Amino acid sequence: MAAPPARPRARLPSRPRGDTPRYQAIAERLLGDIRSGRYPVGSLLPVELELCRRFRASRYTVREALRVITERGLISRRPGAGSVVVAAEQPSVFTQRLASLAELLSYPAGTYRENVAAVEVVADARLAALLKCAPGARWFRISAVRRSDALDVPLCWTDIYILPRYADVVRSPRHERTSVYEQIERLHGEIIDRAQLEMFASRVPRDIARVLKVRTGSPALTVVRRYTGLSGEVFETTITVHPERRYTYSMELNRELRPPR
Repeated sequence: MAAPPARPRARLPSRPRGDTPRYQAIAERLLGDIRSGRYPVGSLLPVELELCRRFRASRYTVREALRVITERGLISRRPGAGSVVVAAEQPSVFTQRLASLAELLSYPAGTYRENVAAVEVVADARLAALLKCAPGARWFRISAVRRSDALDVPLCWTDIYILPRYADVVRSPRHERTSVYEQIERLHGEIIDRAQLEMFASRVPRDIARVLKVRTGSPALTVVRRYTGLSGEVFETTITVHPERRYTYSMELNRELRPPR
């Protein structure tokens, strides 16, 4: 019996049509394989040498193709583990570029809060540790989803804890499109003397996962901002949970040149 014909290898034109670079053509082929389910989420892409043979390309060209897919958020390249598929579609990412400390304290124009609840709460031991206050302290909490005019998915969940005497800010004009600390300053004359920012890796809690359209326990970035007034009292603490690949901070720092002595 005659042997079955050999299965033809995947071929790409040696000179892609138009101005499309070869690595880009390979990237598009691999992206199509990921979207079609050939390489499902959680699986590994073939190793570089196998991809070189498949596409008859150099290792440099294959690495450039993998870089494109990595930057689009569909794979994660880990030393010793290969290229892991982490998403079947390019995630929606909102990038905030920061040029000053003031911009670090606020979200840019085009985003807004969609208030979910506003209620007075008493800090238990766990919340007190996060707010750095005494257990039993009273706070007014504004819970909200932050959205962008440019995206369909929520950017994050925010719990804003302010002193109860400032609770009237929820009735302020354009409340949901203005930073709460700015409203407190305008309405009550409370001026920020010091601001503290903390960021740490976390998981999306069950009670907000559905609103953020992610799975419970999925990776997140939690950002805590504390605002201290001239009296030395913390008058606002904001706790924000960003699902992974949903929001990016980008800051550029330049060296300050000192004049010669």
